[in-house]
Amino acid sequence: MRRLAAIAVWLGLAWMVRAHVGSPYVLFDGRAGAFPVRVSIREPDVVPGLAEITVRVLDGSPDRILVLPLDHNADREKAPRPDQAISTPGDPQLYSASLWFMRRGAYAVEVTLEGKGGGRVLVPVDSLARRQEPMGPILSSILAVLAIFLVGGYISILASAVSQSRLGPQAKLKARLSWRAILGALVGSSIMGFLLWGGSKWWAADEAEHQQRVLFRPLSNSVSLENTNSNPNLVFKLTDRRAQDDWARLIPDHGKLIHLFLTAENVTSGHSPAFAHLHPRTTAKGQYAVAFPPLPAGNYRIYADLAHESGLTETVTNRLEITVPFVGNWSPSDSDDSFEPERALQPTVEVGDGLTIHLVESPVVPGIPVELKALVRDAQGKPVPLQPFLRMLGHAVIERSDGAVFAHVHPAGTLSMAVAHQLAVAAEGEAGGKVADVICGDLSAVPSEVAEALSRGGEVSFPYVFPQPGNYRIWIQVRVAGKIRTGAFQWSISDGKSHDGH
Repeated sequence: MRRLAAIAVWLGLAWMVRAHVGSPYVLFDGRAGAFPVRVSIREPDVVPGLAEITVRVLDGSPDRILVLPLDHNADREKAPRPDQAISTPGDPQLYSASLWFMRRGAYAVEVTLEGKGGGRVLVPVDSLARRQEPMGPILSSILAVLAIFLVGGYISILASAVSQSRLGPQAKLKARLSWRAILGALVGSSIMGFLLWGGSKWWAADEAEHQQRVLFRPLSNSVSLENTNSNPNLVFKLTDRRAQDDWARLIPDHGKLIHLFLTAENVTSGHSPAFAHLHPRTTAKGQYAVAFPPLPAGNYRIYADLAHESGLTETVTNRLEITVPFVGNWSPSDSDDSFEPERALQPTVEVGDGLTIHLVESPVVPGIPVELKALVRDAQGKPVPLQPFLRMLGHAVIERSDGAVFAHVHPAGTLSMAVAHQLAVAAEGEAGGKVADVICGDLSAVPSEVAEALSRGGEVSFPYVFPQPGNYRIWIQVRVAGKIRTGAFQWSISDGKSHDGH
């Protein structure tokens, strides 16, 4: 095959990222003992900072709910006493609390429900300084006035000291002493000028240190298309020198080291964008490659989900422009790779072999958890058994149309299954890790008859918090009869009430 021509790669990062782009929420939907719960944690943007936690008990009434922040690297015995979540007036099933995160790094929020059938869950959360508070104009003005007063006072005191310190009461300042005052003022001005210059240098160095080492920066990366034999490969590289640090080492999540998503920016009105969900494999240190599917020409946003050995997670972003698409037989690098061309939007999407996926409409308010429920049916409208896809009943991908929000959501929420397992092992050993896998919805961690019972109804739900209004694209992915089926939808989220779904 001839080398692909005129393919330009945009290397610059486009958006500020967190574990999921543009969303400060971590969501967990599962069980704490016998209690089904939905936990929503709004991560702080500054460190030290407050994390806002809400716990909705979906069934039952616990005696009380305790929340505790656990530093990923700290001894559990050094953890503070847990805080009690308070029931919300008018909604006794909803509890809330605030926790201080004092250090940067990976945390786990331990949520304990006490009472008959009680239990606890560990929800992984990133504690990172993602923004820097600007100094307000009022405070700036006050500090400027104080600085002028102090500098002027220092120069005045020095001038008086060298000219008038030996004068007696009622003595007049002679010409010679006046010159001393002028000289003292000049010396004082020089000293203050030097101190202010040194202070500005220190301030600039401290600001650079803050920008480089305190404020979170996503790992820089590059993407390119290369030919290998007859098929092009998409090559993803972590070009950041920090990628070699111990904290940045990658760990598999859902059995894959990287989850790479491509979404088209050029979309025909009334259609869903072209989409791909790929899993690159390591080809060199910091370099990963995957067989590129026959996506149509256009501009694409790229999102790569990464889980780090340190317990941190992030979604790094990039862009790719394809002017000459690959046309031919696609041989996927991984059996879980998939892509979807642009399709007309429908309330119920046909996904092949007479199967359909329907996304149930529900009221949506930005900032409030909502359940996205997808129904998979055959040509007669009967439920279709679902097979495990990346160890779960299904996956949802959510993107705001301008790319400002992106999330890869699982039936248990937006938390990383790999990090939840890691934190549970650290806290409670391998037994705790197995429990965490079950809680997170890993079908390989439950008996086969349980997994079969869960998949029999042809239904899968995803909890999510839409962080802001806008037009959202939603892809639901399931596996049926050995094939990955993808349904694409679009929701318009208003700033207060509901959505109109397609």
